[in-house]
Amino acid sequence: MRPALLAVLLPALTLGACGNERSLVTDLVVRPSAQTREHRFPAAGLTFELPDNVEVKEAAPPGVFRATLGEAVVSGFAYRRHEQLPRTDRQLDKALERLERETEQRSDSFRLVMSRTTKVAGAPAVELLGDQTISQGRLRTRSLHVYDGNAEYVIELLAPRDEFERLDRDLFPVIRRTLEATGEVRRPES
Repeated sequence: MRPALLAVLLPALTLGACGNERSLVTDLVVRPSAQTREHRFPAAGLTFELPDNVEVKEAAPPGVFRATLGEAVVSGFAYRRHEQLPRTDRQLDKALERLERETEQRSDSFRLVMSRTTKVAGAPAVELLGDQTISQGRLRTRSLHVYDGNAEYVIELLAPRDEFERLDRDLFPVIRRTLEATGEVRRPES
């Protein structure tokens, strides 16, 4: 929680208390619900689930969606690709190296923490974890790139560093476990 917000809210929560009465301090951290909801984006060829209390909105192409929970943002993108996508372990390793290089070149503040090749929904994928500064805020990002059919799907989680581990644990595995991709992006890209 931001110190300025905490400084405003704590006195307000205790104002009603007097004498021997106990004041009630509520948990101000937004937590994902246990219930999930399926989100389908047929034109992008993407389906996944997120906790029910995560607000999900459709995004303009190549974006697919933008979801928020507190200060965390999960975004999805679908890129139609004409070049050969990585299929073999060697091609996936090369794609990971290229992505690491491009990501660090795009932002002076980005620092790679971890990267790896993996599989998601049976498709080859690469994953990056890194720290960056945006508007003087230290943020951590997890970026998952899934290569399926003629599409590259990118799912990103961006959250303040002090909240990232909890949100990453509560949100990202749900998406990874439930992600389905057709590999066909039918809608036009801007």
